Amino acid sequence: MARTKSTSKSSVVDDGAVVKDSSAINNMDNGVEIKNTEVVKPLVDTDEIEVISLIPHVSYQDNRTNDFYEWEQVGHSEFLTYDTLKNMWRNSKGYFKDLWLKPLDDRVINKFGLTKNYKKYELLMNGENYTRATICDICENIIATPTGLKIAVFNKIKSMIANGEITDISVIRTLERYLNLDLISLL
Repeated sequence: MARTKSTSKSSVVDDGAVVKDSSAINNMDNGVEIKNTEVVKPLVDTDEIEVISLIPHVSYQDNRTNDFYEWEQVGHSEFLTYDTLKNMWRNSKGYFKDLWLKPLDDRVINKFGLTKNYKKYELLMNGENYTRATICDICENIIATPTGLKIAVFNKIKSMIANGEITDISVIRTLERYLNLDLISLL
């Protein structure tokens, strides 16, 4: 049986970035294998973070700087500083918790504790999850979502049926029954 030695260490480099090095050294066949080297740069207030809209017609005015941001349609993006995002989080958590907007930086999502929220969104927007085994859970998740997001999910479901991503009649009928939508006509 081969022996494996694992080490984990962190160090700070010149620009303030934290380097996490998780290395595993295998003595099997006298080879050396290094895994998972990751550089994580800490967020600074001046960092520009891209934020996309998950629903149409969202706007925000920063009360400190009077900067106005507007997202007209789903997928539209704006760049906000991390400082603006922190202020937005302090004053209006609903923008993120109700899944109206999504920062495209995992550090921000983790810092605000929104990982589960965005995983739920990804679950609902992925056509591969709409199977006979999972459709009842999916429908209950849709029903529990905020109203603004429901409209976006309904539109996504309609497009997935029209594009042939969801073809199982049983799944479509269950969606119709739970969500009170006419979907069979889209086939």
